[in-house]
Amino acid sequence: VEATLDRHQRIDGLVSNAGVSLHGPLDQVELAEFSQALQLNVAGLLAVTQAVLPAMRKQGFGRIVNISSGTTRRVAVGTGAYASTKYAVNMLSAVLREELADDGIAVSLLLPSVTATEFGDGMFKLGASPRPGMVVQSPDYVAGVVLRLLRTGEESFDIPHGPEQPGLDEAPA
Repeated sequence: VEATLDRHQRIDGLVSNAGVSLHGPLDQVELAEFSQALQLNVAGLLAVTQAVLPAMRKQGFGRIVNISSGTTRRVAVGTGAYASTKYAVNMLSAVLREELADDGIAVSLLLPSVTATEFGDGMFKLGASPRPGMVVQSPDYVAGVVLRLLRTGEESFDIPHGPEQPGLDEAPA
């Protein structure tokens, strides 16, 4: 934050996209690993948000986009520990949106579908279907939606499963 302010004198946007996966049945999740996931996925998001707030409040404007997960829309058997950390991101985002609105700061929540990144050791590949009806989406596609949220400050966006939809990165009419 300090380096950004030194270089640009302001911070207009923050994208909280850190995350670590944690898979397996809940009765077998190592508590130390779960604690690390909570630290990165939840506490890390809150820490970086707190770090940018003084600058955003001073300028009377800011956009924060928090990246959650589509796993929070279902009972995520086998990924419950990870999904629970991202569900906490959903709640933090909703509360922050209300708390920061009067400061001119919009907090948006993004729930991506399956994206081909290095996440989870690159377990999702373009062109592969992890489950029937699911299509692995490109990082550029998801990044376009992130940019949309930075521009618009929309409350939330749930990227649908399935093929990429042209124009999804455009602001609503």
